[in-house]
Amino acid sequence: MPTIVFVSPKGGVGKTTAALLLATEIARSAKVTAIDADPNHPIEAWGRGGAAPKNLTIVADADEDNIIEKIEEAAAQTPFVVVDLEGTAAKIVLLAVSQADLVIIPTQGSQLDAEQAA
Repeated sequence: MPTIVFVSPKGGVGKTTAALLLATEIARSAKVTAIDADPNHPIEAWGRGGAAPKNLTIVADADEDNIIEKIEEAAAQTPFVVVDLEGTAAKIVLLAVSQADLVIIPTQGSQLDAEQAA
């Protein structure tokens, strides 16, 4: 059951968009949980609009204190877990990455963004 974590120390690089696109594409043929661990909860807001596919479960109550538990619960219920994190270097990022099978670090096409992602 792969857990895919989207992370970047910088906001505005397309992390949430990429996480949501991946989760909705997976949902076309399999069950997937998207954990919206961004304090602004953009994936949860999108899901409230009625656009979420039936195979997509959105969890938006993850925080630093329970992120590992939320990932483990999601992995027990669906074959895929996609985690969207806030664009900062915070403890929750380290905790989520420790549970990941794959970490994706979106960047913009600039040297500065690439250096910050490294």
